[in-house]
Amino acid sequence: MLNALNLKQKHKIFSTPKTDLEHRTAHNSDHAVLNVFETRDAAYNFDLKFDNPVVVSMISGKKIMHLRSKNDFEFLPGETIVMPTNELMSIDFPEASRSNPTQCMALEISNGFVRQTLNWLNEQYPKVDDGQWDWSQENFHFSHNFEIQNNINRLINVMVSDGFGKELKASNTTKELIAFLMQTHARQFLLSNYSNLSTRNRLAYIVEYIRKNIRKKLSVSELADKACLSRAQFYRAFQRELGETPVQFINRERLELAKQHFLAKDASATDVCYYAGFASLNYFSRIFKKYEGVSPTVWKKKQLNRIYS
Repeated sequence: MLNALNLKQKHKIFSTPKTDLEHRTAHNSDHAVLNVFETRDAAYNFDLKFDNPVVVSMISGKKIMHLRSKNDFEFLPGETIVMPTNELMSIDFPEASRSNPTQCMALEISNGFVRQTLNWLNEQYPKVDDGQWDWSQENFHFSHNFEIQNNINRLINVMVSDGFGKELKASNTTKELIAFLMQTHARQFLLSNYSNLSTRNRLAYIVEYIRKNIRKKLSVSELADKACLSRAQFYRAFQRELGETPVQFINRERLELAKQHFLAKDASATDVCYYAGFASLNYFSRIFKKYEGVSPTVWKKKQLNRIYS
């Protein structure tokens, strides 16, 4: 989640409230405006629209969002929506209060800066197949990964400061954020549509192949051959568009399979390890602890306690 606002530093971020409904404080740079909103009273059907592409992230509290072509949904800390120009959002604040205000940020980025950054991405890091990097014309809602969460926290700190080099830092951090957002959107789109894309997109074909053969032995060289790319080209393209290496992706897929089997069957960690395609129990345990924070047996115990408590 985004860092909670330090009350001692809050005066640097928010101006004195003139209203309890979506009080806005703006922090400007040459290429963007960081709008920070605070709502201290429950309200419904508040409309908001920006003239440029905007990245909206929750800081604290809860909103109910009503957006075009999406069912109504709860918008919570740890989540972001990437929106196109002039996109109307209608917002409810069911739990906002003076003691527990709803806070969010909306980074409005100039169209010119977005286009300049996308041109740079397409020149320096072109996609392997299926079009170019581009700002989505749909509302893209997702939960943060570490890179985006860290980037937004740094961007807020830069934008609310007046120190030396602010414009350069703000420009670079915003450019970095756009790159992470494009990568996250590309990954989500590919993983949601890989079956339909597999005949014309090599990475979609590889994702489909991995998922169909996840319990078998897989190698990066084998996958690169199937993608008709050199090993180095495949590795770079996969990491660029899916945000992780092929081995990391395979491990995550196997881990999900292992967790499902762990809960569905009365199986040991050893059984689950080999069922999911891991080559050794030691490697399985290390990967499991890396992503889940605990050993497989401790994780299973906690999950079963949660289910039956």
